[in-house]
Amino acid sequence: MADSKVYLLLTDTGSLLSQTIKRFTQQKYNHCSLAFDLELNQTYSFGRKQPWNPINGGFVQEDVHSDFFLTSDCTVYSLTVTEEQRDKMLYFIEKTRLQEQEMRYNFLGLLAANFEIEWQREHHYFCSEFVATVLTAGGVYLPDKPLSFVAPYDLVDNLPLELVFEGTLFEYVQLTKGVQLAPI
Repeated sequence: MADSKVYLLLTDTGSLLSQTIKRFTQQKYNHCSLAFDLELNQTYSFGRKQPWNPINGGFVQEDVHSDFFLTSDCTVYSLTVTEEQRDKMLYFIEKTRLQEQEMRYNFLGLLAANFEIEWQREHHYFCSEFVATVLTAGGVYLPDKPLSFVAPYDLVDNLPLELVFEGTLFEYVQLTKGVQLAPI
C-alpha cells in the first residue's frame, strides 16, 4: 500500500483565548489542526465556529484563507502515513461531521487538563485532544498520556514529523499556490 501525507498545522492567532492559553503553556503555538492536503484546504480541528465569537466552538473545517487565520504565525509539519491510516482518519472525521450539531469545544476539559485532572467528555474536544484522537483512530499516534492531556507540542515531540514551513499563514498560502514545498 502506498504512503500518503497528512499535515499538522500549529498556529498562534493572537486572539485573547490564544494569549490566555499561552500564559499557561509558555508555548509559541497553542492551536493545532490536522490537514489532508498541502494547501490546507481540508483542515480540521475544534475551535471557533465564527471567528468573532470565541464562546461558540466545536468541530470545524478551518478556512486558513480567512482574515482570522491569514495573519497568524504558524508552523506546518508533514507526517507520512499509509493509505489505510489516512482512510481511518478521514472516516473518523466524517463520523464527527455527521454529529457536528452535538459537538462542542471542551473549555472545561482544557481547564481540567491545566490542573492535570483527566476529564474526557462525550462530544467535547479541544483542538489538540481532537487531533490526537483522530491520529489515534488512524493508528498513527499512541499517546503516553490520556488524550485529554495532549497539547500541541506533545504531538510535535512524539510523532515523526518533518518541518515543512514556519512563518505566517499568509506567506504559506502564497508559497503553496502552485508550488511544491519540500521539508526544511
